[in-house]
Amino acid sequence: MSLELITGTFVHLPVCLAHAGSAIDGPRGWSELWGAWEWDPFVVLALLATAWIYARGSRRLRAEVSRGRGLRGWEIACFWTGWLTLVIALVSPLHPWGQVLFSAHMTQHELLMVAAAPLLVLGRPVVAMLFALPRGDARELSRLARGPRIRAIWSAATNPLVAWAVHALALWFWHVPPLFQATLRSEPLHHLQHVSFFGSALLFWWALIHGRAGIRGFGVAILYVFTTMLHTGLLGALLTFAGTLIYPAYQQTAPDWSLTPLEDQQLGGVIMWVPAGLVYVCAALALLAGWLRHADRQAALRWPARLARTVPMLLILLTVGCSRPEVAGAIQLTRGGPEAGRQAIARAGCGSCHTIPGIAGARAIVGPPLTGIANRNYIAGVLPNEPEAMIRWLLDPGSHSPKTVMPDTGLSEQEARDIAAYLYTLREN
Repeated sequence: MSLELITGTFVHLPVCLAHAGSAIDGPRGWSELWGAWEWDPFVVLALLATAWIYARGSRRLRAEVSRGRGLRGWEIACFWTGWLTLVIALVSPLHPWGQVLFSAHMTQHELLMVAAAPLLVLGRPVVAMLFALPRGDARELSRLARGPRIRAIWSAATNPLVAWAVHALALWFWHVPPLFQATLRSEPLHHLQHVSFFGSALLFWWALIHGRAGIRGFGVAILYVFTTMLHTGLLGALLTFAGTLIYPAYQQTAPDWSLTPLEDQQLGGVIMWVPAGLVYVCAALALLAGWLRHADRQAALRWPARLARTVPMLLILLTVGCSRPEVAGAIQLTRGGPEAGRQAIARAGCGSCHTIPGIAGARAIVGPPLTGIANRNYIAGVLPNEPEAMIRWLLDPGSHSPKTVMPDTGLSEQEARDIAAYLYTLREN
């Protein structure tokens, strides 16, 4: 199928909602642009609220989590860069400019989808939000989020294929000419369009950045970044090379900016095609670098894994025999099994809050990492690191530390004993 046929089909979609003579409010020249800030109360309050929550949460996290744990400096910088990008896209004169110039509108959309969204996801706002809430509310919210129904819904929504499809559908749906031009005349529709673009982009980038696991995850993430670059680039190319005007609503306002309506449309297509494509290329390269680092780590660990499969009993005996007497004694006192504990940790979703060696996907930083916990003097800074104290903490953390964000686990006593047994095998820092 030729490009002319594709663009012709796209152009001749019904445009009854976008008659060329319709008036659009917005700045009509450079002198009007600089004063045309968009002070929508809902948008401004939402931005201020998110800034306050993140600032409060990140400050409390740094104050309460010792030894540099918690949000890292570059993650905080990513969030604030993404937040400022939102301000530019939604509050600055760029927003009303997009009402009268198609290329400015495309710039706004790309800032939302390929700049603000990934930067905010890299900033880990959920972690900061939990620490911004009162301790009881944070524990209750964490408990609800770990419920089987919520976890199932979130797991389905952040499946890379689902997130990719939702984002692609939102992009193409709102660029159908009647719908796109209707947003220029209806503020509620315009807000809905931005929520669709920004929300689906957040979902897409979260699924790629935080949802991957291992070699397979890196490969899938690169695939979806590449295909997103292809279909967004195709839309940009259609807008760039179309010989006729697709969005007539701008034909009365584009000349105010020394552009013909067709030139404005072509410039908007280039903005969607080239700068946004470069962002996707950079994201794919970053994922590829992570893939290579992961492969190197796996290769370094391959021979111990083979040895463990060959002589598992010998390794177990060496581990118990060479471990410190107090650690071996603690494992015995728990009357639990380390392997059963490892499985119980995975079932309970402890990896959603902690980094835990030996547990797949346990790389979270809401709580302190449990690396080397067997060597620590205290549990959560309040209980002596003894087997029975560990078990009591796992069964009811709130009764020992009312300020903890750790939710009620709902573990049975035997599960707590098994988890304690596993944690006491974590000796290396």
